[in-house]
This record gives sequence, C-alpha cells and structure tokens, in this order.
Amino acid sequence: MNKTTKTYQAIKPLAKLLVEGKVLCIDPSTGSQSSMPGFAYYEAGVLKERGIIKVDHRLNRSLKLYEIARTIREEFPVPDVLIVEYIPPVSYKGGMNSVAVMALQKAIGAIMGAHPFEHLLEIPASAWKSYKPEAYEKSDDWDAVCLGLCALTVASEIIQEEWADKPIVKKTVKKKRSRVKKRKTRTRR
Repeated sequence: MNKTTKTYQAIKPLAKLLVEGKVLCIDPSTGSQSSMPGFAYYEAGVLKERGIIKVDHRLNRSLKLYEIARTIREEFPVPDVLIVEYIPPVSYKGGMNSVAVMALQKAIGAIMGAHPFEHLLEIPASAWKSYKPEAYEKSDDWDAVCLGLCALTVASEIIQEEWADKPIVKKTVKKKRSRVKKRKTRTRR
C-alpha cells in the first residue's frame, strides 16, 4: 500500500495496537435477503471468529439498525480498534446508487454507536480487495476478514520498517582514559 494514502496514514499510529490488541471488523449492511453485516474478530493478529450478524430482513430499517447495534454491544467485547468499510458519501461512475449508499452509511452509524470505540479505522473496498487470500469467496464475513487482513498486513509492515531503522543491540561507548599523566600539584603552606 502506498504510504501517502489516507488508509496507510490512518493505520500507522495504530500499528502496534492492531497487531497486539483486539480488533473487530464489520462489513456493513442493513440486513436484507441477500446481505447481512459480516464480522471478523482478531486477537493479537490472529483471526478468532468470523460470521454474520443475523437480522430479520422483514423488520423496518430502524429496528434492523437497532438489532445490529444491540448484537455488537451484547455479543462482542469492546475491541481496541473497530474497522469498518469506508463508504464514500457520493457514488462514482458505475458505483452504488444513492439509496444503497445512504443505507450503508446508516448501518455504519449504528455500528459505531454500539460502543464508545476509542479507535476507528475506515478502509475502502479498493484498499482491502488487494489483500484477498486465495481461499476468498464473495460473502459478507469474508469481506470483514479481508478488512482485518488489510489492516494487519499494513500494520505489520509498518512495525517491521520501524524496527529495521533501529539497531538491535545498543552499543555502549566506554570513555577512554587519557594517556597524559596528570601532574600532582602540591599546595605550599
């Protein structure tokens, strides 16, 4: 990932926390017949659990959003970092329609409101899709797994770069003794 991107710059200060802490990744959705919010939960860089947050698609949008927030609040520990897919407020040419964008923005709001998250990362699909493993299958939970893989891979690279610049063993410098003998001075009385 290019070091000048907003995503890289957002990951950099959280790199150590990402690889050592608890990370919850959510692929947003408001819950429909074809899509549910996907999640992936990592501890110390290891995927511990993945799945979908099941929401009754027949509920009205307000109740679906409430259920998403309630599930996150009650069924997940508060993570050190929450990662969600970044959904731009406007669609691009050939992108999502404005109704879908607004629905996803509301889902992200419900997700963010579930806990007082101290650290939030928003990663665009264009960034995480380049970190898909060979076993990837298009699904809501796999998308959440890839959000985490993207952040953890970049965080690991940042940490490795930082360590590459530092010496592994500190050299201690001993003071050299002067070879010139000091003259003893006597005071006369």
